[in-house]
Amino acid sequence: MMYKTVICFVCGILPLALPSPAPLFAADIDWQAFLAKQDPVWVKMPQKFNHGAFLGNGLLGATIFQDGNNQIRFEIGRSDVTDHRRDNARLPIGGILLKTNGQIQSGTLRTDLWNAEVRGEIITDKGTVRFHAFIHTDEIALIVDYQTTGEEQDIAFHWEPKEAAVYNDIQTKAQVVPNPSAETGDDSGVHSCEQKRVGGGSFTTAWTADKKRLILTVADSFPANTSKQEALANVQRVAAMTSEALEKTHRNWWHAYYPASFVSVPDSQIEGFYWNQMYKLASATRQDRMVIDLLGPWYQQTGWPRIWWNLNIQIAYSPVYTANRLELGESFTRFIDAKRDNFVRNAKDIYQFDDGATVSHSTDYEGLRGSGSQAPDHFLNPGDFTWALHLYWQQYRFSMDDTLITDQKKHAFYPLLKQSVNLYLELLQKDGDGKLHLPKMHSPEYGNDEDNNYNLSLLRWACETLLYLNNRYQFNDPMCADWERVLKDLAAYPQDAAGFRIGKTMSFERSHRHWSHLLMIYPLHTLSFEQPENRELVEKSVRHWLTVGNAKGLNGWSLAAASAMYSYLGDGENALRCLRAHHNTKISVMPNTQYIEGWSVIECSLVAAESLQEMLLQSWGGVIRIFPAVPAEWQDAVFRDLRAEGAFLVTAVRKGGKTQWVRIKSLAGEPCVVKLDFADKVQVSDLSVAVREVKPHYYELALAKGQEVLLYTDAQAVQPIKPAAIPDNAENFWGVK
Repeated sequence: MMYKTVICFVCGILPLALPSPAPLFAADIDWQAFLAKQDPVWVKMPQKFNHGAFLGNGLLGATIFQDGNNQIRFEIGRSDVTDHRRDNARLPIGGILLKTNGQIQSGTLRTDLWNAEVRGEIITDKGTVRFHAFIHTDEIALIVDYQTTGEEQDIAFHWEPKEAAVYNDIQTKAQVVPNPSAETGDDSGVHSCEQKRVGGGSFTTAWTADKKRLILTVADSFPANTSKQEALANVQRVAAMTSEALEKTHRNWWHAYYPASFVSVPDSQIEGFYWNQMYKLASATRQDRMVIDLLGPWYQQTGWPRIWWNLNIQIAYSPVYTANRLELGESFTRFIDAKRDNFVRNAKDIYQFDDGATVSHSTDYEGLRGSGSQAPDHFLNPGDFTWALHLYWQQYRFSMDDTLITDQKKHAFYPLLKQSVNLYLELLQKDGDGKLHLPKMHSPEYGNDEDNNYNLSLLRWACETLLYLNNRYQFNDPMCADWERVLKDLAAYPQDAAGFRIGKTMSFERSHRHWSHLLMIYPLHTLSFEQPENRELVEKSVRHWLTVGNAKGLNGWSLAAASAMYSYLGDGENALRCLRAHHNTKISVMPNTQYIEGWSVIECSLVAAESLQEMLLQSWGGVIRIFPAVPAEWQDAVFRDLRAEGAFLVTAVRKGGKTQWVRIKSLAGEPCVVKLDFADKVQVSDLSVAVREVKPHYYELALAKGQEVLLYTDAQAVQPIKPAAIPDNAENFWGVK
């Protein structure tokens, strides 16, 4: 089993040293100063949405940019504002415009990451406007406080609604009954713009502004038309609060959020990008808010206004787990739990199978295929849903919360994973060779073939996981024999001289952006390169993917995935090369770290945050790997409280090219094996913790739940954590310069 810890080559109990000096795990981090160096800074005003500064609270979002000679646009989005017809796609809302009296001469912006605020200064030929804006973490409200000089003292805000039409319908000229025109109103100084929908319910933008402050909210109601009352009440409630009180509660949330973990490397581009993704994650979702789609709470016209399942939702959540921000992952698990019946309904609709669970290539926000599915049927693929459930699996493995598995009335992971495999069992065919084969299916985004590696790898992972859970929790599921049979008789991964093929009859011959045929390498980690017979196969498969056809089909997020694969192989030099190549794809990666591929797609930059994590910490196959792929030029690197599978918090310091010390805390009492690159004998801070070297550089730690230990070779090297020094004191890499 891939999750079973294998211990071999026992070398005996290590000699234990006396405890190292206290405080063992101190940190010397000035969070405000540290994050200030990661702030995106615009030395001139961004001129378009894709370059703008963004705010969000997991539901309401705003993007700030200059839109014309005398106005600044705050483009507004809300994650749950959808059409509620056919595909239930996202709808545009509109923007609030700050109109200046004079012509804008220049301007600057800065996203204050620590406080989750945007500060700006606009200079016109008639005066100045200075503002700071934030979307409150609890209140669904955009708040803009501002000061003016000269003839700008009577600036005005104007609401500009967008037509409530699905962009795809406009492009295809679909015969759809249009939503009615928006209705504006003014109730005691609170302006409103109510948009009713043919599909039911409504959404309303409400705002009020005086000479110092703007307050804006968006409310959505379905199926009732109550959004206007809710929006007006929201504005009135927030208006009764002082700016100081709003700032305090807002900042308190963010100041508690960031220190959940710490990462620092000596590269301002990569370090800054990482922390902007941590900001983006908490702006895009929260524990009890909307699941992340391709847009997040920000809206720009898009051909992808729903949830996409063949990679997008999976990579959106990919950095959550190691970053020790599991509460953000709950927006996904809660979504899966709440919509479980709809995934079963999809299997009936698509495959006419009563005991399965799946999704179409894309779904609406109920998890349903919809009557006007935006992907052709040849893209239908059972593996998409199985891969998405791997996120739920990580939520469990990184938390070791037993109830996620055992409380199956509340949590849907085990039943849905079982039903996703049931669908495969229905489709499997036994040929004359005695092996089980998959019929022709789609391999994103390459083509259709039998026994394609995308589905073979996901089916293997699912069966191994179900058997592991049955063994751990003694479920005695009668289906265990079927899953064991699949693992025994399933067709081998098709391969040739270049490595893994797409499938049985289809070789990998042209460059394309999706690594669908390599999932067993990343992120499933079900094919270990540490087994000698696999190392060459993995290396040549990755190399061929990245070089065939002069790599013309690769995109930025392909390079982020390639970086993670090289980290998996322990190749820090190529991992860094690919990560930098991702960040430097200026066609795709915008100055604000958002990502464009024809349309805005926020998830394609989030995966690059996981790529950095993979260089610093990996946990798979029952082993925690410390600094597994750090490039030679990074002589210093540090992380604190990154999370590993088995629910371990890990802290490590690298200095002068050597690991100085490692702290591991067990949150669940799981078996612990750690791989270290210490040159000298390992010493421990707690004499009660048994440590033994099971083979060179692999150490088994007997940690009880709640227990922590420090591993080191030189007690004098155990110093408080400090950020890695950035060469030439470079900082604030991101933003428009």
